Amino acid sequence: MAKLKFFFILIIGDFIKHVMLYNPMLTYTLRFKKAIVQPSIYGNLTIDQYKETQFINGNITVPSTFSITSVVGLFYRCDSDGINCEYFQTWKMTDLCSKMKEKNQVWSRWYGSFHPPLVCPFNKVHYQIRNGTFDIGLAILLYPQVTDYQWRIIQKFYDNDTHLSNMVLELSFFGYRKKIKTVQKP
Repeated sequence: MAKLKFFFILIIGDFIKHVMLYNPMLTYTLRFKKAIVQPSIYGNLTIDQYKETQFINGNITVPSTFSITSVVGLFYRCDSDGINCEYFQTWKMTDLCSKMKEKNQVWSRWYGSFHPPLVCPFNKVHYQIRNGTFDIGLAILLYPQVTDYQWRIIQKFYDNDTHLSNMVLELSFFGYRKKIKTVQKP
């Protein structure tokens, strides 16, 4: 009887592990906690929500006396409360013109939300960010544990060796289950 009970628990446990815990309708969206430009004379950002998705909107000013030659992104991963943060990694982009043309990158949707479009040379002074977000599917492919943390991303903008400004984003990944709409029979 004990062997039968053990076998039954094994089968039920395996069923729960492989069938009930797997839900293909689980999806993730970004939740922004903070979005600021430092110093604030270079822009302002707001966090707006439409249904389950949040977006960054705002205005960015690049003084005509400067040109952005590089962007350094500092990534910090934080605990679930967003309090204890540790350095994760740094991305440095120096060839901005070619990077912005690349498609299907984590940053493609973000830099694609600038109006007028960011094109080289950067000769515009005022830009708007409309519905800015990141491609989280690519982020999950690059680092599957990305959803386990809250993130602080500091983008530093440079004109050669002169630091121009920072853009600070604090975000987390929010998992939710999509509702399946049932089709009612007449």
